[in-house]
Amino acid sequence: MSENSYIRVRLSQVPADLEDIITTHCFESGATGVSEALIFSQTDLAYEPTIVQVHNHELDVFFQENPEQTFFDGLLGLNKSIKWTLFEEVNKDWLAEWKKGFKPFKLVGDYWVVPSWLTAPEECKYPISIDPGMAFGTGTHATTQMMAFFINKLAEKNKAKLADMSMLDVGTGTAILAILAQMSGVGTVTCIEIDPEARRVARENIKLNKLDQILLPEAQLEEIREQYDVVVANIVDGVLIKLKKELFRVLKPGGHMLLTGILEERDSFFFEKFIEGSGLTVVRRLEKDEWVGYWVQS
Repeated sequence: MSENSYIRVRLSQVPADLEDIITTHCFESGATGVSEALIFSQTDLAYEPTIVQVHNHELDVFFQENPEQTFFDGLLGLNKSIKWTLFEEVNKDWLAEWKKGFKPFKLVGDYWVVPSWLTAPEECKYPISIDPGMAFGTGTHATTQMMAFFINKLAEKNKAKLADMSMLDVGTGTAILAILAQMSGVGTVTCIEIDPEARRVARENIKLNKLDQILLPEAQLEEIREQYDVVVANIVDGVLIKLKKELFRVLKPGGHMLLTGILEERDSFFFEKFIEGSGLTVVRRLEKDEWVGYWVQS
């Protein structure tokens, strides 16, 4: 066994009522970790999964080296129906591995996304430096690309008054869209994010791009009292529907709302629940991969 590897033991047919006892046995046998391979059901449009209750579970048990025979004997002593399979797996720095494949690329127009640890290529006119950390939004996902297109087009169409316009980016992630909007000339850009780690990453990226004028308060959407000319929300469709009332509340009359994160298979449902009868006018609709985006105006 290599020094740079570990052992994963997949246990199957684990009776639910013995799971805690078996987990204790694993750690007493030298395991460094135990995780359950849960089965989820996710029929809710807000992407809120529920755990399917089953009588027999599957567990992954992790060891630095091959476990002793007493580990397996102990399992059979607890229940003779338990099965197992051993896997030798290589330790990797997954963030470092991912970084190897993240290269500068053109996001929209003259704007490029440039990883913070790389130098912008010569043909890059406006670099957006991004260190994604654990936050969503490197610019490679179809929903982010659609939103970048919307922001770019909106900026082109409103050049004369762009400096007087305000934008709220709901669920900013890495702040890539807020940074694009600010660099495009939007006068006031505010972004909010529910996840504390993503807020930290967003602030770092704002600093990297020397755009300290972008506002990132601790406040959440329901606490925002201002209204904005543009409201941006790249969030899954079910959550957009849940946030509909709040999103409308923070949008100025005649303002623009840019919405992405809608799965194509749920587009009709989203349109019915969010747009139909709302008074919103569809300015543009986009499809990319399996996703849909809307630019609407009140």
